[in-house]
Amino acid sequence: MKIKTYVSLIAVSLLALSPFSVLAESTFDDVNDSYWAAEEIEYIADQGIINGYEDGTFHPQEDVSRAQAAKMLTEALDLEPVEEGGPQFGDVEQGAAMYPYIAAVAEAGIMTGSGDSFEPNDSLTRAEMAVVLSNAFSLEGSMEQMFSDVSSDFWAASSIENLGARRITSGRENGSFGPGEDTTRAQFSVFLSRAINEDFRVEEVHMPSSEVGSEEKVWHFRGVGLGDSKASMKEALGEQKTVLESRYGFDWYIYHTRYDEYVQFGIQNNEVVAAYSNQDTWQGAENIEMDDTKPDVIDAYGDPLSHIQKGGARFSIDTKAAGTYKEDGQYETFFYDKHRDYRITAVLVVDSEVEENFRKYYAEPDQSLKESFERLAFHLANAQRQRFSRGILTWDEQAASTARSHSVDMASNHFFSHENQDGQDPFDRMSENGIQYRNAAENIAYGQVSPIKAHQSWMNSDSGHREALLGEYGRLGVGVAFDEVRKQPYYTQNFYSPE
Repeated sequence: MKIKTYVSLIAVSLLALSPFSVLAESTFDDVNDSYWAAEEIEYIADQGIINGYEDGTFHPQEDVSRAQAAKMLTEALDLEPVEEGGPQFGDVEQGAAMYPYIAAVAEAGIMTGSGDSFEPNDSLTRAEMAVVLSNAFSLEGSMEQMFSDVSSDFWAASSIENLGARRITSGRENGSFGPGEDTTRAQFSVFLSRAINEDFRVEEVHMPSSEVGSEEKVWHFRGVGLGDSKASMKEALGEQKTVLESRYGFDWYIYHTRYDEYVQFGIQNNEVVAAYSNQDTWQGAENIEMDDTKPDVIDAYGDPLSHIQKGGARFSIDTKAAGTYKEDGQYETFFYDKHRDYRITAVLVVDSEVEENFRKYYAEPDQSLKESFERLAFHLANAQRQRFSRGILTWDEQAASTARSHSVDMASNHFFSHENQDGQDPFDRMSENGIQYRNAAENIAYGQVSPIKAHQSWMNSDSGHREALLGEYGRLGVGVAFDEVRKQPYYTQNFYSPE
């Protein structure tokens, strides 16, 4: 039976993985005796943890994938591979070569993936490496001083500290760790050898100088704050998942780990000028934290701004479902969840000059901005779902095409309704576009200046939009169009699960 959710209005396939093939010898053609990690690579090969590739090579400089790390940990810990009946992941078939090892580490609580996804082909970041090794070997310890690029509230801070305290990592000579960078096969071999055998552990851990990090910004997101350079952001967090255009003209750099630790940074002239997150990834002023209430914020900050003065014009600000304050050269907006006692559900921080110099209500639309708005709405939905322990949605181009056509129709013909002028409802349009669904829903909105504002409006809706965003669906497509005269954006989200 098809389940249709009709809400009211408001203004992968698995890539082929190459398992390690058995070689007669424990040395590799591309790892000579002088290679910096040769001893550790040979050690774990002797232990039967890795065997290299069929051509006799090891590829030490390649990134280690999450699936490869799962296999190495299974072998290192002598876990029993799970052939069938183990944990289910939407992106790992039970018949896949790496499934038994992925299932083994998942059952052991070492690597659990995110929602129903494991992301087997993704590179293992250094932060993730710290977490899985801490889990695998029950590492514990404390350091007198943390690495300069790992803030105390960073999601993997305790695991990274464990590695330093147990001398499994030396850090870098400048006192940093590089948590966002990918881990190479050689590096993982070294860290794994140190975790197994104390003889490989380092003698000295490089600590930052007393000046580095001694004046941490009051506001920061995963250790990165406004005014930081793009280079330092990337050093701390690694490569972004994607880059999208903002209404301000700067680019949003999107970071997340399977939608955990979601944050987006606005980059202009190679500098961080904005940041947003709807997860617990930030540290603000006045001891305000995620899930504090609107009264808590008002007690700490006072009454919010009712408008922002931009040149000779006043731009009004929502003060019911959000509160905006200006301090220390930046505008800080707290978004509240009215369905949870007006608790903080997201924060947006924008450089004051950037905000005040954007003297428009709506951005000038072009194709790039439309596509960026669509993708950003998709990412925001998944980040929100992750926070509420819902399954991650897959982007669906058929649904996006259906949604896009409806947004264009509304913008061109100046109406706002789930039902189009031919009398078709969302489910008629999905079916007409060849979508076979078991259940489906649609959200629409117009006039919100950005996907962030549209998303927050849907989450605070009393008319089913929140339920659609957090519902039991598997796929999502988003379509955005702009009124050519008034520049107002029209948003449509189509959710569904295939039959």
